[in-house]
Amino acid sequence: MGDHLIVMHSAVRACTGYNRHEAPAILMDGSSIARDTEHGRTVAAQLTRRHGTLGEAIDAGIFALGAAGLSKGIRRQARAACEDYFYERLSLTPDLELVPGQEAVADGLELMPDEMYRALEALVELVVDGEYEELSEASRNRLEVEDLHRRIEVDCPEALVLPPREVYRVEAITKSDEPDMPGWAFFLDLWTETGPARLHIEGELEESGERYTTTLTDILP
Repeated sequence: MGDHLIVMHSAVRACTGYNRHEAPAILMDGSSIARDTEHGRTVAAQLTRRHGTLGEAIDAGIFALGAAGLSKGIRRQARAACEDYFYERLSLTPDLELVPGQEAVADGLELMPDEMYRALEALVELVVDGEYEELSEASRNRLEVEDLHRRIEVDCPEALVLPPREVYRVEAITKSDEPDMPGWAFFLDLWTETGPARLHIEGELEESGERYTTTLTDILP
């Protein structure tokens, strides 16, 4: 968790066979909403590019790595990994038209425990209500109020609502395997009246008795 997905998650999540755990990713410094970080420069550049087809989405990802200053060698490796994953493993084509924001809630996946659900819903409610100061506090002040406002209301403006209960599935959480970071990581799509929003939230859940504390680490498309 926390690695930058080279091809924007919201653009390709509806592709047949796509799995964010298996999609090509790269470790980058900083949060994506702070434009002075490596990660922030990447996502800012990626958001300026077309994502109408799968080929365009891959091009946008590689362009963004260049805008962040990554070397040509790394960019070549990143493109090769993306083309291998989408074209070879998933048997998709560059001209595949993408429909951003579309993804059905998968049937048969287990819902996350109620305690985790309530903790995450409280965090999502802050996003929906535009409570940026509280969101900054939920990030332990790592995410600035101005950056949060820009990402949610300028970069990817949408009318957000609270997701239905079935969105909070075990697939959205991952048990940490880091000994110095006990708890869970989460990766949860935000929601609109018509389905998944362009943005998702990432962060950590820490268990304390029967309750969970959330830490927001990023908001990404």
